[in-house]
Amino acid sequence: MPPSTPPPKISAAIFDLDGTLLDTETLSCTAVLDAFGPSLSEEMRQMLRDTENYKLPWDLKKQTLGLQGHAWIPLVLEYGKVHWNVRSAEDGESHSTDDLPLTPPAPSVSEFWQRWENQLSDMCRNVDALPGATELVETLAERNIPMAISTSSRRVAVDKKREKHERIFKHIPIIVCGDDAAVKHGKPAPDGFLEAARQLGVDPSECLVFEDAVAGVQSARAAGCKSVAVPDPRMEPNAFVEAKADEVIGSMEDFDYAKWGLSGRST
Repeated sequence: MPPSTPPPKISAAIFDLDGTLLDTETLSCTAVLDAFGPSLSEEMRQMLRDTENYKLPWDLKKQTLGLQGHAWIPLVLEYGKVHWNVRSAEDGESHSTDDLPLTPPAPSVSEFWQRWENQLSDMCRNVDALPGATELVETLAERNIPMAISTSSRRVAVDKKREKHERIFKHIPIIVCGDDAAVKHGKPAPDGFLEAARQLGVDPSECLVFEDAVAGVQSARAAGCKSVAVPDPRMEPNAFVEAKADEVIGSMEDFDYAKWGLSGRST
């Protein structure tokens, strides 16, 4: 917004969870690769360790940010088929050709989702908060700003991710998850943010959303909320401009309270 423009009226904040408040993205990448099971050969795994530090390549990862499992898992399975010689589930069971055993086919979307969630849940008990996230939440709480979380994650996963982050979650009683009945469509549809605003009792136009994903910014805009993007540094800078984020910052530590009319509102 131009410097001369008065700050908008912000009555509540809504946070994405993964990659915005909590640093789950690296763990998520590991869990995704592990979810392939034996369908991803050890040779390919070693290649990913050598070239990607056992993370998803960015050209794949950026497509999955902010999406629910039913949307991003087919993208991952197709990428594995094209780039990592993963056989699709439709190829049938493992068999041998010329005495060389083939790897088993990839799991189905539902099986992959379950494997990924199980792996991630085990790891996420030790997930770290992202820089500045805890302090931002605590400052907003001190300034009497009600807060909610709207995440694509399912509630069982959120319950595990929150275990060591009481400093954050004690200030955010409202958590809208991807498997909630009110969320008929995942991001970039507005359902999650609209439901969070409804539970907060605040008009969406007075909600400020913090997001790390383009799909999340698009979702916030579709809901009528303002948005601050806190993207992965590998993301193309123009992506959030095109998604019409109201502001893009490098870290939660860079958030300017005065710019959003949120300074000097202590209880």
